[in-house]
Amino acid sequence: MARPKSDSREKILCVAHLLLCRQGFKGTGLAQIIEESGAPRGSVYYLFPGGKEEIAVEAVRIATADSVAFIDATRQASHTARQWVTALFENCSRNLRDSGFTEGMPITTVTLDSVPGSAALTTVCHEGYESLVSALQKGLEGYGVSSAEQARGLATLLLCALEGAMILARAHQSLDPFQQITPHLLPLLPE
Repeated sequence: MARPKSDSREKILCVAHLLLCRQGFKGTGLAQIIEESGAPRGSVYYLFPGGKEEIAVEAVRIATADSVAFIDATRQASHTARQWVTALFENCSRNLRDSGFTEGMPITTVTLDSVPGSAALTTVCHEGYESLVSALQKGLEGYGVSSAEQARGLATLLLCALEGAMILARAHQSLDPFQQITPHLLPLLPE
């Protein structure tokens, strides 16, 4: 009889994602991941022989893929670029508020505290940001931004504005930064 498949990997990555959002890479310990995930220590080392760094790389990859999927799904559900960007910003601000201003994006916290110190984390963060910008660029092109260069520049601006608003909102414990920048960003987008 086959043993039931363990969900330790998913638990570890879920806890790592949350801790990275809150504390960054340097603030998150492997012992804390093990304790909060409830995974057996041996399983952690078996599943992630590269330790905390390997867990963080995988957590950032998954978070990036989830973000890209959300960008795409929101794009499909929005009739205009302005509705789309408003929905993206509202979702991020709502998630931040609902976390008590404790959780950012893991790619941001990891980048801020561990890049370029770790080659693996530098690579996954670089790839993650490229994926996010590409998803935003594709969305903008779908709304009629005809020049790839213009769409890429605008996508980069949107991501920088979103990440910056999240950092400032966390520091101020307020959604004011989102409310302050959105009216200035929307006119840059096609109607």
